Amino acid sequence: MLAPRYLTSFEQYRYVTYPHLNGFVTDAEGTTTGIVVGQIELEPATMSLHLIDLETGAERELCRFGNPIDPANPYSWYDVATDGTRIVTMFSNQVIAIDIEAETVTTRPVFTPPERHELSVIVTLHPHADRCLASYYPPGKKTGPSVLVEIDLVTGEVTQLLDSATELAHFQYCEADPSWIGFANQSRFAHNYGPYNRLWAMHPEHAPRGKKIWDQIAGEGIVPTGHEAWAFDDVYCVTVAADTTQPSNTPCEGTPGLWQIWPDEREPRLIVKAADYNHASISRQGDLAVVDAGPARPPWLFPGWEGDPTNPEASIGRIELVSMTGAFAPTPVADIHFGGVHPRHGHPGFSPDGAWVAFTDTDPATQRTRVGLADVHAARR
Repeated sequence: MLAPRYLTSFEQYRYVTYPHLNGFVTDAEGTTTGIVVGQIELEPATMSLHLIDLETGAERELCRFGNPIDPANPYSWYDVATDGTRIVTMFSNQVIAIDIEAETVTTRPVFTPPERHELSVIVTLHPHADRCLASYYPPGKKTGPSVLVEIDLVTGEVTQLLDSATELAHFQYCEADPSWIGFANQSRFAHNYGPYNRLWAMHPEHAPRGKKIWDQIAGEGIVPTGHEAWAFDDVYCVTVAADTTQPSNTPCEGTPGLWQIWPDEREPRLIVKAADYNHASISRQGDLAVVDAGPARPPWLFPGWEGDPTNPEASIGRIELVSMTGAFAPTPVADIHFGGVHPRHGHPGFSPDGAWVAFTDTDPATQRTRVGLADVHAARR
């Protein structure tokens, strides 16, 4: 395994964005030139975004936000336009647009939910970067009700797209056809089968109120999945299923591993069987997926394992490259540690040109994070 390149140090407490969001910047030819990373500071509690030039290592602070709702963990997910001109994020219960020019950066709140409501942590840019998705719930947000809105980042107009009695989250445009919007139905209502009902999609013609795209309680056992990522080359998503033999919040009576799911009548496809996958992402070319795998004893489920919440053996895992066609066996591209607090997973994601995978690594001793970069082409040689 070729050693990854580390762009930041644990002392800086930096991380990459959520796997189905974009953190990379490309030039006019589509070649990756930079990456945007988040940085956490605890005293005083702030979150900042930094653009790192991949060739020179030079960096630029783009923005800084203070007064987080949770001062102990002031991270925020963000989505970057591939040309680097715009970022959207959520911080302190506001959707924020960051407009970037050669010398200037403009930061502006574009949406605040109604009084006594909370935003979901994930805000998603449209492929044209002219609008974004955000959702909100009453405080607590464990059962809903939920409202999805689309925010026009040019005019400021807000359009409600969906409402539900249940908890909906992780809304994302399918870039192959942005009229399809994937989302997670995460309701804890018993009659809704909780996590077994997660994979949904909506479309103005085919599913205006949304529809479940995988019946996870039918067929051969229960296959609880999550952390879905929608594709760029066609209308489908990839998702991971947990294994009941591993520590997990939910049992798995079906086949665990990485799956491919379509919103039409096609049968779900098992890409690779694996017991310990957490998150998945897919390349824009559609030929590769990447996952964060492990650990044997997740520190967020077993914080006091053998009296040591920072035991390195409890938190070790890996970043693994997967062929969507089975052309090669799953290939580790980096060893990582998982953490006990967010951002605690590897959360790997591809660069738009498919050349790089960025991931987050946690120091078991301090719980601080750093950003790594794996060379995809070198890993396949």
